[in-house]
Amino acid sequence: MREKEPRTRLVFLRHGRTAFPPDRVYCDDREDPALDTEGLRQADEAARLLRAIEPLQAVYASPALRTRMTAAPVAEAFGLEVRTDERLRERRFGVWEGLYFHEIEARYPEQYAAWKRDKAGYTPEGGETMRQVLERVRAALAEIRGRHPGATVLVVSHVGPIRLALADALGMPVEAYRRLAVDYGACSRVDYGRTQNDLVYANLTLRRLGGAPLA
Repeated sequence: MREKEPRTRLVFLRHGRTAFPPDRVYCDDREDPALDTEGLRQADEAARLLRAIEPLQAVYASPALRTRMTAAPVAEAFGLEVRTDERLRERRFGVWEGLYFHEIEARYPEQYAAWKRDKAGYTPEGGETMRQVLERVRAALAEIRGRHPGATVLVVSHVGPIRLALADALGMPVEAYRRLAVDYGACSRVDYGRTQNDLVYANLTLRRLGGAPLA
C-alpha cells in the first residue's frame, strides 16, 4: 500500500477593504490604512467561515495594519496569536508609492507604459518586480511550512503576494498571476506535499456560500 503523502495546509486570506482609494498606490510606511466598516465585516465573516471549516493551528500576517486587523478576529476565534512576517507585505512601488495612477502616467509616461507592458517584470525606481516579491513570499511560506509540518496555518496578506503564492504552488508562470481572482476578505487553500501541491478552494467567502450562519 502506498504511504499517503504528508500535507501542510496553508489558507491564504486577503485583508478586508479599507477606505484607501483603489486607484492609488499604497504607501504603508507613511499611511498604513485601517479597515473600513465593510472591511471589518469581511474580517468577521472570514473568522466565522474559517471557524466552521478549518482546524487552524497558527496565524501569520503581514505587519500592515489592515492585515493585522483582518487576522485578529480569526486568531481570537481559535485562541491563537498573530505572528507577523515582513516578507508577507505588499509589493513595493518605490517612487510611485502614494500616487494616483493618473499622476504616475502623467509624471512617468515611459515608465508607466513599460509597466503596463510587463507588470511582472518591470518596477519603478526603488520598487520591486513581482519576481522579487515572489522570492521573499516563497521563502516566508517555506519557513512557515517547516515550523508547522502537517498543520493547517492561516496566512493573511495582500492581493499581490497571495496571487503569486497561488500561482507558484500550481506551477503557473509569474506572468499569469493576474488571472487569479483574490477578493477582499476571501480565503484560498493550498495543500502542500513533497511531490505535488493541491488547490482545495479559491476566493471563498461566507457570502459565496449563501451567507448562511455557521456554528
